[in-house]
Amino acid sequence: MSAESVSEVGETMEGVNTNTNTNISSNDVTNFEVKELEGVRKGKSDWREYRAIELENGATCVLVSDKESKTTAMAVSVNVGASADPRELSGLAHFCEHMCFLGSEAYPGENEYKRYLSSHGGQSNASTSMHFTTYKFDILADHAEPAVDRFANFFVGPLFSPSGTAREVNAVDSENSKNLTTDGRRRLQILKAMADPNHHYSKFSTGNATTLPAANSNSDEPTTTTTTDNDSNHVREALLAFHRRHYRPDNMGIVIVGPQSLDTLQSWVVPRFAPMVDRWTGDESSLTKVELLVEQAAKEAPNNKFHQPQPPYFPAFRPELQGGTWPVLLTTKPLRSVRKLVLMFPLPSVRYQQERSPVKILSHLLGHEGKGSSFAALQDAGLVNSLSTGLRISAPDNSLLQIDVSLTERGEERWTDVASVLFDHCRLLSQTAQTAAGQCGNQQEQEEALNELQRIWSEIVKLNIMQFNQTSPGQAYGLAPGLSQSILYNGTKKCMSSGWQLEEDESTLPLGLLVDFALQLNPANCIVERCSQAAWDEQVTSTTTSNKVEEKNVNIDSSAVTFGLQKEKWYGVEYYTSKIDSDTVTRWETDGAVAPEPLGNLHLPTPNRFIPRTLELCADLTEEARRGPRIDKEIDPPNLIVDEPNVGRLWHRLDDRYALPQSSLQILLRNAAVENVFDAEEQTWHHDVDASIRSLILTGVFSDAMAQETYDADLAGLHWSLSKSSSGILLSCFGYSDRLPDLAVQLLQDFVLRPETILRESHLRATKDQVVRNFESYFQSRRADSHAMYYRDLLLSSKGGGIEQSLEAAKSTNLESLLAQHKLIFSNPEMFAECFFTGNVSQHEARQFFDSACAMLKEATAKSAPDPSKSAVTAVRKPKNRWIPGGLERRLAAGEDVELSFNSKNPEEENGAVLVTYQSQIPGWKGDHLSTRESLKSSASIRLICHMMKEPLFDDLRTKQQLGYVVSGYYDLSFSSRPHDLYQQKEQDLQADGEGAVVTPIDFIVVNILSRKLPPTEVAARVDEFLVNFREMLVEMPESQIRDHSDALGQKMLKPIQKLGSEASVHFGKIRRYAPEVLGNWKKRDASIPWDSAKVMAKEIQSLDRSDLLQTWDRVVAGKNRSRVVSLVYGKTFPLEAPKESSSWISRWNVSQNNPIRTIQDLMSKRKELEPFDAKWRREKSFFQTLGRRQKSFGVAAAAFLGVGILGYYASNKNTDSTSDRTTKAR
Repeated sequence: MSAESVSEVGETMEGVNTNTNTNISSNDVTNFEVKELEGVRKGKSDWREYRAIELENGATCVLVSDKESKTTAMAVSVNVGASADPRELSGLAHFCEHMCFLGSEAYPGENEYKRYLSSHGGQSNASTSMHFTTYKFDILADHAEPAVDRFANFFVGPLFSPSGTAREVNAVDSENSKNLTTDGRRRLQILKAMADPNHHYSKFSTGNATTLPAANSNSDEPTTTTTTDNDSNHVREALLAFHRRHYRPDNMGIVIVGPQSLDTLQSWVVPRFAPMVDRWTGDESSLTKVELLVEQAAKEAPNNKFHQPQPPYFPAFRPELQGGTWPVLLTTKPLRSVRKLVLMFPLPSVRYQQERSPVKILSHLLGHEGKGSSFAALQDAGLVNSLSTGLRISAPDNSLLQIDVSLTERGEERWTDVASVLFDHCRLLSQTAQTAAGQCGNQQEQEEALNELQRIWSEIVKLNIMQFNQTSPGQAYGLAPGLSQSILYNGTKKCMSSGWQLEEDESTLPLGLLVDFALQLNPANCIVERCSQAAWDEQVTSTTTSNKVEEKNVNIDSSAVTFGLQKEKWYGVEYYTSKIDSDTVTRWETDGAVAPEPLGNLHLPTPNRFIPRTLELCADLTEEARRGPRIDKEIDPPNLIVDEPNVGRLWHRLDDRYALPQSSLQILLRNAAVENVFDAEEQTWHHDVDASIRSLILTGVFSDAMAQETYDADLAGLHWSLSKSSSGILLSCFGYSDRLPDLAVQLLQDFVLRPETILRESHLRATKDQVVRNFESYFQSRRADSHAMYYRDLLLSSKGGGIEQSLEAAKSTNLESLLAQHKLIFSNPEMFAECFFTGNVSQHEARQFFDSACAMLKEATAKSAPDPSKSAVTAVRKPKNRWIPGGLERRLAAGEDVELSFNSKNPEEENGAVLVTYQSQIPGWKGDHLSTRESLKSSASIRLICHMMKEPLFDDLRTKQQLGYVVSGYYDLSFSSRPHDLYQQKEQDLQADGEGAVVTPIDFIVVNILSRKLPPTEVAARVDEFLVNFREMLVEMPESQIRDHSDALGQKMLKPIQKLGSEASVHFGKIRRYAPEVLGNWKKRDASIPWDSAKVMAKEIQSLDRSDLLQTWDRVVAGKNRSRVVSLVYGKTFPLEAPKESSSWISRWNVSQNNPIRTIQDLMSKRKELEPFDAKWRREKSFFQTLGRRQKSFGVAAAAFLGVGILGYYASNKNTDSTSDRTTKAR
């Protein structure tokens, strides 16, 4: 569940102990016995304190005091999930998760919990898996104890009212509807359909309106009749029984994390959770039929707790389920354009062998991408794009290991050869393990095999221990939920360290288990899935016309065997199962599979040369900084070390907060040629789709080409990426500082100086294929709200002509044009390197790298430079007139409403989408001396409005009206660069309002809804009605509540950064946007990079009052000068119909009388009318000239239609913006 819900007041659920004492004293903790458990083992870089306790009722709790956290987070995991669902009530565990949010006896208010969190900077969520249900929240630390009390009452005394039950079924159904167009979910349901129908894995975990019919009964009396008819009253009774059966204190893991002391945290938790008691009798003779149904279903779920014995091996998949015919071929049809080959092997559970799991080394070797791996062999042959290996299922009673391969077009044609190589690799590992175990080979071969496996195991262990000890703690909200689950199945001592192999070394290689598991990686124990349109078409062609579509019944006898075309029960998605011909199977079972061409030699990986040689901290650090993390220390801004005109800038910051041997490097090659072409006649650059797409493919080809070479670096904690943006080409590296500069230099050398050796046809073919397929399947595979965002962004921020134009550019790219694009980029004399090196790196080391990088760029420019007499760029433009590339945002006219209406092109999409976007006409705030005071107040007010609006929007449209599962309101921020030369301007030409800005921020208020309940037009009308009411909420809201919100948002903005990577990202974001403006050939008086912008913004937010918010609301949302785009996408439930001449609902809200845009051609025509958004702005008069006349016809009642309610408010009051504020204050 991705969002929380709350409900109206109702009856207390029967049979659950309630606690109505909401004023618990901290001293009450002494009334309950507490048993202290084994201490938590933590990493060397973890500054937090832990305490593990067991309450007298059996609940296990871990308390975590984090002195650096500004929030307190809490999570409760219940040791139950969908595996315990009664098959007659699929999704019951998930439904129970939803219902627990709907109030409690102690706090019966409809949205009490979520409203309290929202008012104090909090957030919450919950999720249900097959074995766990986890609830979590966080909140500003000063307001934590009341939140803990509200949260605890979910479990102590929840309200499962009949009316709430009825309404929340719709939420579950909407969530299920959202999932129907997701390939991962569709394939998951097919896999469940292939499982043993008597196995818990086969259960449908989400639920829908069919499995959980809406509870219409108002009766609160329990019944004793059977639930097989799925009567709504039985759903509620089963819900109550499920909660009593599973939500017991000894079945819960509780975690609380905050800056409070351990004693304080304990005093909050113990008195609130200790009174919980087990209300389940366990005596089947005394159970009602509904309770018996829940009890029997509970027995189907395997034991999953730390202190319980491991359940016996019970595989969800077995050859006899397909008549003993394995390998079996599963063919699925994706919505996205993908080509997948997946090998799946059922294996015993490794849940109880996490430290010495044979799957660790098998996944490491089968998923390896270095020389000698199956990936390397297949990539060199041009057959695969990517390969990954890991557990698809990790349950207490079984596992499913999968090798997931993304195929090229050629690999699709030769999929049996790809599978042959994978089986060969599995066989190599099995033979190596058997040899090492002395089961075959001579003594020398046995010793060599054992030494190699121990070396590899030792590397895995070393890297795991290193990561465990050299990782700084994250946010409290991220820690609590995972830890609450871990204490249930790992115990408290290993709840943090389980799986990190802290006590392992080369001598603990699990050789016996490795032999056993590797032997099972063979064709006779394998499900082979092909997932692609081509694979589907092959099956359709080969299937005889006599085959009929047959719905898969999950309750059929497991002995029944069906091949051919089938339909999964819950999603209705079709799939094929078929036998694999005996010749192919024989080839898979034979060493050295015969293939049309050699596929390379497979061998174990060589030693990893990227493992850090030292973890020492930089010698330049002070002794105080060396002693340990100092997250509370103020972050010093980066220092500008080098500022060389026409070459680049080097920024450096030696980390003195984290005390970790890690560094972050980002080097941006600012270069207009990446996305543009230069027009010599107009003396300017113009966006060019071909250049942009070729640059995109160029970075992808390089990443593909370097995959084998740098895979060991990734394993050793050195991560890198090369990406294209509107600003240029960005190389990012992060990881252990010892070898990071060497890696970065190698990457730059290969990309900048050796393109001919890297940019090969095989890599181009693979990358181009992925880009083309992504474009081709963009519309057919995404949700309606993604489409809505696409159309809005195509209007406001896209520089190109859309997906179709990009697709054509990608298809036309070849190796010659790619090399030409590389040459154009590096022949541009305006290229400028913006580099930021931070972390455990000295200034000297940073300068060494920067000098090397600049030398490479100069060499590349010299090599790529064309004949000056034939080059428009070099002949006409001079380096001092450098053009600064960047993003684009278009300005809507003041008072303009634009409506976009399109049908979804996803054939499976049932939902429609409504995306309402309000654009502020006042430029967003950047920092002191870079923006006006008016921009600061505007940006602060918009942020606070969005923070305040989020919860009531969700409560009204999602919880009460149940419009859809996705209901969100949020603040959005975009940036627009000036489309001309900054460096040609003089300081005296710059105006005080920031007209000389290179980059202008733009603030937005956004509402997004995904719904199949109503047509998008009606959903849009509901949004507008809410916005009308929300203004009244602002008017009536107590000042204290406004202050709560402003203080909460301000404090959230000032939360300390706890990760080096996050700090580097924030700093480089400012450098990237504002360095050209602050440090150009002219220097703006008193301006500097706004390093402290968050502090200034937080202070401004906390100073806002009601009049500020209403003034901003009336300007951005409700006023006559507001600017808005409404993007509507129609699903198949309510398709978009041709407009009727006689009536148009749009004309009733679109006061400017613009026709709704329904074609891409009209959208692009409208786009041409819009100017780029820059720092210039003026308060233009509205062109709503007919507003007075419209008041007589619809007035405030027009709130039923999109936008009219907001306009109607002003029509009825006939006030200017300023007088309406005065009227408000008078109230």
